[in-house]
Amino acid sequence: MTEPYSAYISESYGAVHTGDGTQLNISLALASDRLRHEAGPSLRSITDRDGDWLDQRFVAPGGMQRARTLLRTNSVVLLSARPGAGRRAAALMLLHELADGSGGLYELPDTEDDSGSVLDASEVSEGDRLMLDLSAVDEARYLSLQRRLPDFRARLVERRALLAVVLPHHHSYLQRVELKPYTAELTKPSSRDVLSRYLQLDNIRPTVAELGVQSLVNHLARVPMREVAELADRIRSLRDDGIPGGFPSWRDRAIKRVADRSAEVAADLATHDSGRRRALLLALAMFHESPPATVLRTASALLSALSHPPDERPRLEQTDLNRELTELGAETGPDGLVRFRTHNYDRGVREHFWTYFPDLTEQLRRWFHDCLARPRIGEDEHGPAIVRFAEQCLRAGRPDDLLWLAEAWTGRHGQVRLIPDAAQALNRGLADEQYGQRFRQRIYDWSITGSLPQNLKQVLVLVCSETMRRSHPHQALVRLHHLDRRADGRVADTARTALLDLALGNSRMYRLLLQRVRRSLVESAWARDLGLFLALTQSVRLTASQEVRAGLTAGWAAVFQKLPREEWHPYAVRWFTAVVDGSGSERLLDVLVDGCRNEAALLGGLYQLARDWERSRPPKPGDEPRIVGLLVQKINFAQGLSFLVPAV
Repeated sequence: MTEPYSAYISESYGAVHTGDGTQLNISLALASDRLRHEAGPSLRSITDRDGDWLDQRFVAPGGMQRARTLLRTNSVVLLSARPGAGRRAAALMLLHELADGSGGLYELPDTEDDSGSVLDASEVSEGDRLMLDLSAVDEARYLSLQRRLPDFRARLVERRALLAVVLPHHHSYLQRVELKPYTAELTKPSSRDVLSRYLQLDNIRPTVAELGVQSLVNHLARVPMREVAELADRIRSLRDDGIPGGFPSWRDRAIKRVADRSAEVAADLATHDSGRRRALLLALAMFHESPPATVLRTASALLSALSHPPDERPRLEQTDLNRELTELGAETGPDGLVRFRTHNYDRGVREHFWTYFPDLTEQLRRWFHDCLARPRIGEDEHGPAIVRFAEQCLRAGRPDDLLWLAEAWTGRHGQVRLIPDAAQALNRGLADEQYGQRFRQRIYDWSITGSLPQNLKQVLVLVCSETMRRSHPHQALVRLHHLDRRADGRVADTARTALLDLALGNSRMYRLLLQRVRRSLVESAWARDLGLFLALTQSVRLTASQEVRAGLTAGWAAVFQKLPREEWHPYAVRWFTAVVDGSGSERLLDVLVDGCRNEAALLGGLYQLARDWERSRPPKPGDEPRIVGLLVQKINFAQGLSFLVPAV
């Protein structure tokens, strides 16, 4: 090895900069790009647009017709299926098929937070289509939700709404007897049919014989539905790359790239019995397709992390790196990057170490953390390495390793340049079917902690606004609200922007946030919620709702009592303008008047503001109605003086 092991000192990486400036802006932009790149079309997302995308690719599992019948006749269906059978996709498809245009498509939260009961009947609107994914809940929560489901179903029937529930297969023995009649058992659809459907959409039409070869049959028999879609994408990619030979060639290459190499790796490791060779093997597997220097540095770091004794011989007497890599079955390509000669061998190596060296996982976690924290590893090598590391953590049942990494990379002594890495680590966990709920819960717990490091707050804002809002917008909004309340410095701007972007772009999210702010202004003392309320008043399109008007009235009442006139003045004037130009109704004036709570001083101040504003703007043709006259009418009515002639 070219680097003495004693030269590596963990956690010493130079100056740390965590304030505003170019470096932070670049890191935030890189993090957003990385999260968006990983997003793509996803069945974790639940919108009508996702339903349209799925509709083109969906192959119905066994039991789908019974599920449709149950949902139509009972307003609720409980879906029971093994993991990997496409149960979440089936739930989304059922709700998408039965849309009548009167309500929205939403997913109910599956974590504990302060937003009230998951099955809150008061939040069900006419024609809503709701999904509840319980596939990863614990026993206590599953039992609790089952007890509340019958009452919730009554509200669904009343509002002509629908609910599809994905049941936890591992808790099937806990299902209540009275809920059995609403349950549909789903079986995995034909993987070959699913593959064929995806390929046809990419204008690839293999014959029945080409889809029936044994290698493909064997592969499809052992993978879940999501990996069938990934295989189709690899085949399309090979076609687009101009690989000759048609579908048989693309098919065989795609299968070869994901072939199981576990037996081959195990046999090779038996011959590579030196610590240095094994360190090189794992370093190359984790930083696959990296320059030789990266492989050497990370292998040296691994030996140091494991307290492996160094080779005391002079470097020129040690084996040449090229020879060592060659003996490990690797080569350096024309692009200067090292890779194994056998497809998918790198994955086999990683899986072997996480499976058969479980006692090293904590040291491997620390090693990986330090490798990316060292500035000598290229930034473009971070993203692929995090994907590989996350895959093993989740496969081996160690999701907390990703949470640990995110926290360590963004701690008090973390570096701004590691923000994209921390965000990506959390993103991989959020996207996981088995552990996504765990990550959402941990992000909530972080969001209500007041003493979080600034970099971690920035990361949480990013994953909530870029990832969670696509799959779980309700939970994203709750977490962003807590982050906004506790934000300071640069995070205050990014959290507020992300929160308003989510709330103002969706009526349901607007109502949710307004309800939260209203409760806060009455029950607690979050000063930032006053400014947040004023920001919410820029939307005037939902004032036909009595619930929304009540929330706005309570908000204005708090603002009038707690903020100086000059702070709320511009927002009231914006409502005057909306009434005059027709973008808002007269109800806006009712809300302002009701917010004064019949206090003469406040009503007089509002009246004076309207007079000053009206006098300051020249009348325009078609300007109706006059604000002052309308406002006086409403003030008189509020005070029981509606018999008086309004001043004009």
